[in-house]
Amino acid sequence: MGVNVAGRSSRLRINYRSTQEILTWSSAIMTGEKIDDLDEGSDTLDGYRSRLHGRNPALASASSQAVELDRLVGKVRSWLDAGVDPSDIAVATRFHDLGARAKQRLMDDDIPTVALKDGPDASQPGVRVATMHAMKGLEFRCVALIGVNERSHPLEAAVTTADLDRIQHEIDMLSERSLLFVACTRAREDLYLSWHSTPSPLLPL
Repeated sequence: MGVNVAGRSSRLRINYRSTQEILTWSSAIMTGEKIDDLDEGSDTLDGYRSRLHGRNPALASASSQAVELDRLVGKVRSWLDAGVDPSDIAVATRFHDLGARAKQRLMDDDIPTVALKDGPDASQPGVRVATMHAMKGLEFRCVALIGVNERSHPLEAAVTTADLDRIQHEIDMLSERSLLFVACTRAREDLYLSWHSTPSPLLPL
């Protein structure tokens, strides 16, 4: 609009979505890096804080994918039993196929579930299941990220090797960290992460 704002602007640093516990833990994924907001922009986490407080993120390791999905059902059931509306719970995965398995496993336990790619609106009841990329711009009371293992985060096919191009490698790794960070901070009150086999090296364990 032609208005000179030099020296008159300020960056908002208070997070009103996630608790401080979720924000602090998730910020460690970035290891001091700038964050790609997945919307053609970037930011830094310096001075970023929340006025909300709650539980620390829960982490769970499983011996197999079947066990991991069983534990997901138990976690989602505990949220439902605590009075959380199904549509305020989200399950996020890196890949569509794991999301489909999670959706079916929840439905097998009579938990209403809707895939975000199906275009659910507010009137459709059910736990939301989506890929991490589809979580951009959304928020839920409770979020479960599953399949967060070394094969999916970072995804080998998405990262240029350092030997081939060091700068592109760093850019790709930043993108991988940002994807995980953004997915984690979709949770307002409760965050749960799980994996089978070896956990992602990006997780601040």
